[in-house]
Amino acid sequence: MSDSLTHSTVHGLKWSYASTAATMTLQIGVTALLARLLPPSAYGLVAMANVLLIYVQQFATMGAGSAVVQKWDLSIRDIHTAFTSSLLLGAAFCALVMVLAPIAAILFPDTPGVVGVTRVMSLSFVIGGLRITPEGLLQRRFAFRTVALTQIGSYVVGYALVGVTMALLGFGAWSLVAATLCTGAFAAVVYALLCRHDIGIRMNWHSFKTLYSFGGRVSLTAFCQAIASSLDTVWSGHYLGAAATGVYTRATNLANTPLNALLVSVGRVLLPGYSRLQHQRGRLRSVYIITITTVAAIGMPVSWGIAGAARQIIITLLGDQWLEAIPVLAVLSLAVPFTMLTHVGAMICEATATLNVKIVIALGRIGWLVALLAVLTRYGVVGIAAAFALSEFINHIAYLLVMRRMFSLSLAELWHAYSLGATVGIITGAALYGINVGLTAMGWPAPVILAVQVALGALLLLGTITRARGGEQWREIKYRLGKAGYHRENRGLAAWLIRRIDGFGPRELNA
Repeated sequence: MSDSLTHSTVHGLKWSYASTAATMTLQIGVTALLARLLPPSAYGLVAMANVLLIYVQQFATMGAGSAVVQKWDLSIRDIHTAFTSSLLLGAAFCALVMVLAPIAAILFPDTPGVVGVTRVMSLSFVIGGLRITPEGLLQRRFAFRTVALTQIGSYVVGYALVGVTMALLGFGAWSLVAATLCTGAFAAVVYALLCRHDIGIRMNWHSFKTLYSFGGRVSLTAFCQAIASSLDTVWSGHYLGAAATGVYTRATNLANTPLNALLVSVGRVLLPGYSRLQHQRGRLRSVYIITITTVAAIGMPVSWGIAGAARQIIITLLGDQWLEAIPVLAVLSLAVPFTMLTHVGAMICEATATLNVKIVIALGRIGWLVALLAVLTRYGVVGIAAAFALSEFINHIAYLLVMRRMFSLSLAELWHAYSLGATVGIITGAALYGINVGLTAMGWPAPVILAVQVALGALLLLGTITRARGGEQWREIKYRLGKAGYHRENRGLAAWLIRRIDGFGPRELNA
């Protein structure tokens, strides 16, 4: 990347990570509290209602936000068209879901209340129509400090205040519904106010065609991906009921939260950066290799460490009523790194407008997931988790083949990118599971065991970044931070972290 783009990217990553870290910290606390105030069936009910919304949502905006970020020569006419069309589509699809909500009762016949929850949550389409264009504009401009602060504030308002208060007052599943809608509404209003001089109510047919020739394919791809990503929830809700589905979705949330935080932070910043490099395949190839190497080196140890510590995580955060989620969390955590690495390839395809292959893979993913679910559902909620995990691995292989062809990657390059993360991930998972077995047998309480596991996992991850392969990962991070102006003599948080981690690394890295 050029120095200016590198500076913007690293600055954006700093704020994106700050937002993610703050939100994740809040989310852990709120999740632990709500899990004790609400039964698994409440989470299952909301997850089932979300299924119909997820399918419709992909067409409610028709990829307008992605088009705003990706389009090379975006005009004010394009912005007005994207904002107006998103609002109109959001309102139209909200009305459509109000009418189609009884379908949820057909999908989940043993879950009363799912129709009413679905209808109320359809208001999220109107909220999304207001939000998507101004948020895309802020991302395009690398205004990630603004985005970060807004997301933190919206989570505090939506979940920490509204959600927890309603749960304490006994509103059950409606606490989660209100929290979701309030979170989105707060962010939408703030984004709209920040971009009020750019957005406007106006339509232009030429701009509409230009935006949605790209955005329409994004939506079709997202629709296919939504079917595949929610099939496990549909299957669980239809065959196993609300309580089992609540267990499954809570385990899914815990498996995905830490690394989705990394993924969302990286993706929020890298998609605009990738889009700017879409016509420079050589430089894009280098950035792709750096990205997957870093994601694998961090993602595999963290996620497989979660698998090894699944018992302590569930007991400490959710309590004894969620014990059935332990094996589900362990199985799903094994697949999370592949989901993350797949997403990097998907961002490359989107940034380069290579969307037809995404549609083909998304359709294939539906097919093999259905086959796996049909075979493994007999093993209950753990079988559904295993089917989803295997499906994510196959999906990753498909994208990896596409990236290998697009960038002419050799097997040696891919092995170099993946081997470090995989090796440390296996060691971390096995070590944390060994601690679980040993200290549990000695009668140690789960929170104390989890603290030991977290400390060991953090040391292994830090050692991977600073010491493995001569510290090449840490040199790359320092180089990027240096390009952005965060030199060791600076006083900021980044400079402080560099000095602290430099002290952990080998001598040659400190020279």
